[in-house]
Amino acid sequence: MPEFIVRADVMPGDTLKVAYKLHGQTRRFKFVYMPASGGGFDLHWNIVRNLKLWQGCYSMSGDAVREGKGQSYIMPEDGNMVKLDDGETFGIISTAAFDRLIAEGAFCYNGVTYEKCGGSQSGLGKLIEVKDAVEGGRMWILENRRLPLIVKMEDNPLEINWEMTK
Repeated sequence: MPEFIVRADVMPGDTLKVAYKLHGQTRRFKFVYMPASGGGFDLHWNIVRNLKLWQGCYSMSGDAVREGKGQSYIMPEDGNMVKLDDGETFGIISTAAFDRLIAEGAFCYNGVTYEKCGGSQSGLGKLIEVKDAVEGGRMWILENRRLPLIVKMEDNPLEINWEMTK
């Protein structure tokens, strides 16, 4: 029987649903990555909490999107417009890290080396699975150089796990 693979192209501007799990609680956000000046991204997020719409933005510079070496874990707070450091991204890996993953099968982020250990398909597209051999954290990264989303994270040592869908 032939295998049918559904491919989806995630583009900047698409609305993504993200479910974060931490200490037994689940929070469901909506994310929209919008292109910003200099090759950066503005991540607009929102969540309904206590019947009120909370929203904010994380701004990533072009340098961070191209060469970033770390993931920001700043907690979203209503009304905050956060400009991340030039070395930090939020919910994506940098283009340089993505290129290393494709070319070498590994990349370093937040001082942790992640090695390719598999792949799969999701409703967002083709995913590359990576694992931190030291602490066991696993990520599934969208195979999309333009927007290399961290679609899923499990066994994160910070205990912040998530999954993105469209």
